[in-house]
Parts: sequence; structure tokens; C-alpha cells
Amino acid sequence: MSAHPATPSPEIVDTSAMPAIHTFFRREFRLAGSLVRGVADGDRARAAVVVDHLDFLHRALHHHHGIEDDLLWPLLLERVPEELAPIVHLMESQHARMEEQLDAFVDLLPRFRATASAADRDRLADLVDTLYVHLVEHLDAEEERLLPIAARNMTRKEWDALGEAGRARGERADATLFLGMVQHDADPAGFAGMIADAPPPVRWLLPKLARRRFRRHAQQVHGTVTP
Repeated sequence: MSAHPATPSPEIVDTSAMPAIHTFFRREFRLAGSLVRGVADGDRARAAVVVDHLDFLHRALHHHHGIEDDLLWPLLLERVPEELAPIVHLMESQHARMEEQLDAFVDLLPRFRATASAADRDRLADLVDTLYVHLVEHLDAEEERLLPIAARNMTRKEWDALGEAGRARGERADATLFLGMVQHDADPAGFAGMIADAPPPVRWLLPKLARRRFRRHAQQVHGTVTP
């Protein structure tokens, strides 16, 4: 017998936290190629700033995908009707393709940090731009096709487990910046849902800390607090 019986959720689960996270990924990966191309040949100080930013983006996206790979796809494949399974498999295959691209650009980061050469810069920028195209394709498909399925076939407890795993597995040093990245462009309701389970003092303080951390980071990386 399946560990997850094919019983639809009695309520439609609010999945708005996922598009809020996706908004951050779309924005930062869209801007990333230009950031790389803006590094002058041999400017290792600026290259280090950009590389640190790209390394953070890699960790955040890899972490996000890992939660879905471990907790979301297996559950849905046991739960959804057979005719919907290809949609879940499509999400899995897109993850696999992007992980290969992430590996390629992450492998280049230490070299670009060390050399800041024009050749490494242009290669890295091309890799980031290619990844962005595939990432947007995946995020759009996930929101349009996958999230409605999840909302109808998961319980609130199962959906909340994704966020709990994200907080438990994530690097503590990245947590406030990640929230600030999401908060910057997110729908307020989606962001509020991400921190709804926190104690009231934390719900009050965390958005302020996250906004401050994001603005410092954005000023350093993008030259503005509103990229």
C-alpha cells in the first residue's frame, strides 16, 4: 500500500509561497549575466563580489530544487492520476538539466575569481544566460501546471513540510539574505505565508532584518537597493 494514499486534500492548499520564491530567482538570474559582463578585464576585486553573489544564488537554487526532488515529486507521483504523472516527470527532467548547467558555471567560479579574465567572464556570462532561459521555462511551467495539482492533492501539513525542510537544511548564514531576496519583489501575502508559523515577535522583526540585509547586499552587488 502506498504511504501516501490517493486521497485529495479536503481543502485547496495555499501554495503562494512558491511563486514568491520564484520571483527572487527570476530577478536575480535575469540580472546575473549583465553583472558578470560588467566586470572589467583583470578586476579581481569586482569579480570576487560577483562570484560571491553567484555562489549564493547557486546554493539557494540547488537547495530549493533538492527540497522538491526529495519531498514534492515523489509524493505527487504516488498521489496524482496517471494522466498527470508526465507533468511531474517534466519538472524532474528540467531540474536535472538545470543541475548540469549549475555544475558547469559553479566549476568556473573559482577560476574567474582568480583571473577576472575577459575569456572566463564571457564564458561565465553565457552559462548564466543559458541557465536563466531554462530556469524561467521551468518556473513558469511549475506555477502554471504543477502548483494547481499540488494544491489539490497535498495536505496543508505536507505542504508546510517543504518549508520546514528548507529552514532545517539551509545554511544559517544565508537565511536572512534569502528572505530579503524573496521579500523584495514578492506579493506580500506570499511572503507573509512563509513566516506565518514564526512566533509574533519574530514575524515582526524578521522582515525588517531581511530587508536590511538584502539592501546591503544589493547595494554592493547591483549598486542600488532596488535592483
